[in-house]
Amino acid sequence: MENKESAKERFLGTFLGAVKDWDMHLAESVNSNVNANPIIKEAMQKMIEEQENHGNAIGLGREVWYSNDYFIHCQILDFISYVKGDQDLGDELKLIYVGKLGNPGLDAEAINMDMESEGYLIKISFEMELNLVLFSNFVSYHLFGMQREDKDQLIKLLLGALETFLLFIDKKELLKKTEEVHPADPKERDQTSIREHIASELFEASMKFLLSHEIGHHFLKHTESKGRNLVSKFIPTDVTSNQLHLDEFAADNFGFDLSIVQGKKENNKTFLLAPLVVILMLALFDKTPEEPSQTHPSLRDRYLNLLSRVTEVNEQIASENQHFFNFVASWINKLIPGYWKTEWWK
Repeated sequence: MENKESAKERFLGTFLGAVKDWDMHLAESVNSNVNANPIIKEAMQKMIEEQENHGNAIGLGREVWYSNDYFIHCQILDFISYVKGDQDLGDELKLIYVGKLGNPGLDAEAINMDMESEGYLIKISFEMELNLVLFSNFVSYHLFGMQREDKDQLIKLLLGALETFLLFIDKKELLKKTEEVHPADPKERDQTSIREHIASELFEASMKFLLSHEIGHHFLKHTESKGRNLVSKFIPTDVTSNQLHLDEFAADNFGFDLSIVQGKKENNKTFLLAPLVVILMLALFDKTPEEPSQTHPSLRDRYLNLLSRVTEVNEQIASENQHFFNFVASWINKLIPGYWKTEWWK
C-alpha cells in the first residue's frame, strides 16, 4: 500500500490539463487577464480567502482536500458526516478524490480501479458543473414563480427563466453576459434573494446526487477489473437484463440513498426534486430520451425509477415533483417546438 500512488496523484499524472487547485487556477487566470472585469477579480480573491479561512478552521488544508475543487470537497465532507454512524463506509468515503478538468462536455465518470494506485478516482468536467448551475438557476425561476400571484412579478420571472434557458443552450452568449457583470442594485438583490437561495440549494442537491451516483459505481464494484459485485437491493427488478443498464440503475439508487436518505433529506422538497432535475438536464442533450443506448438505460426509465424512489420516501412530494417535472419539460418543448419527438416524461 505504501508504494501505491493516491487517487489525487493518479489524477494529476493521468489527465492532460489537470491542476492541483482548480479555484486557484481560475483566480490566477482571471488576475493575469488585463481585460478581466474588476468585480470578477475581487470576487475570486474573496472566494480564495474564504476557502483558506475555512480550511484552517477545520484543520483540512488544500493538500488534504477530497477534490481539487473547494465546493466538491465540501460535498464529500457532507457525505462523510451523513454516515458518521457507519465507520466502514465513512473510511471508504475518505478514499474518494474528485478531480475537476476544464474539458468541454457532459462528463462525470468513476475511473476504473488501478492495481498500482489506491483510493477511488472520479473526474468531472467544468462544463458539467456549469450546466448544473445554469439549469438549477433556470428551474428556480419556475419553482419560485409557482409561489407568486402578482402578474407583473410572474412576467419578470418568466423572462428570467427564458434568458437563463437561452444562456444554458448558448455558452457564447453566456460568456458575453459574464463580461458585462456590474454591481447589483441592493433593492433588486433583496427581491431575488429567495429565488437565488432556491437555485443554490437545488444546485447543491443536484451536485450531491451526481457525485454520489459516481461514488456508487465505485462502491458497487462496477469499476473493478475483476468484475462486478452488485448489491441486490440497488437493482430495480423487471427493467432490463443488460448488465451495464443495471449498473446505472444501481448507481442511481445508491446515489439517492447516500445524498437523500442517509443525508436525512426525506422531507426536503428541493433535495427530492434534484435527481429528477439532473435527468431532465441530461435529456436536453439527448433528442431521444425514451431510447436506451448500448451502455445506458433510457433517461425515461431512469426518471421513472428515481420517481418511484421519491414516492417510497414521500408520496405527496413525489406527486408534486412529477407535476412540476411535467410542467417544465412541456414548457421547454413548447419553447422549442419539436425539441423532443415524444413527450417522453409522461
